[in-house]
Amino acid sequence: MRHLSPHSKEWFAALAKLDPQQAAATRKMVKTAGGEDVCSLCGDRPASDYEVADKWFDAETQVTLRLCEDCLSIRATNEGERLVPLST
Repeated sequence: MRHLSPHSKEWFAALAKLDPQQAAATRKMVKTAGGEDVCSLCGDRPASDYEVADKWFDAETQVTLRLCEDCLSIRATNEGERLVPLST
């Protein structure tokens, strides 16, 4: 299994294929924040990297996100996603 580091060029390319609107929004947040260490969804800091269980960019690449504590809680509760800390 392969993991892409959130907010890397390769990650943005994979996300653009899966969810072009989210890729564009995250790219804008990262640029506005002036760094890649922000939440993929809201742009807050601090944020940590997670893999989304049972969701794939492609057959070999698990979806990853960089999330703050609030977005982690919202995704797990409202979306029912299982988010696993990504060990680097």
